Amino acid sequence: MSNAYLLVFLILIPVIAYWYVRRRSPAYVFSITGAAFGVVVSPFALGLYSLYHLSPWGVVPGFVGMALMFVHGVPGFQLAVSQGLIPSEVVSNLRSHLIIESINGIVWASAYGLIGFAVDKLRLRPTEQR
Repeated sequence: MSNAYLLVFLILIPVIAYWYVRRRSPAYVFSITGAAFGVVVSPFALGLYSLYHLSPWGVVPGFVGMALMFVHGVPGFQLAVSQGLIPSEVVSNLRSHLIIESINGIVWASAYGLIGFAVDKLRLRPTEQR
């Protein structure tokens, strides 16, 4: 299966979460969708960056993925190195990538989930009537 198909399946996770939560619990639409997006944003960015090496058509998405990885890849790496879970020199094996992406998933799910929670609270705030 091509890398591009896997990226489509990965980005479908927050879309499916949005559709499901919109029908089941509309008060928490953006909280759940933000958390689902946070779980997949770092692996999605890494997958976009890998498109850079596949063909000339992958240059633009590859640069977008590289820019996203500069933001979304750092917390997992820094936390894993500071806790001694991976060596600080280089990320060279699957175990290191799994640890980094797991930590990134927790960090970004929390961050985007909190942003979604704030949006939900603002969206459902009672309006003043004059």
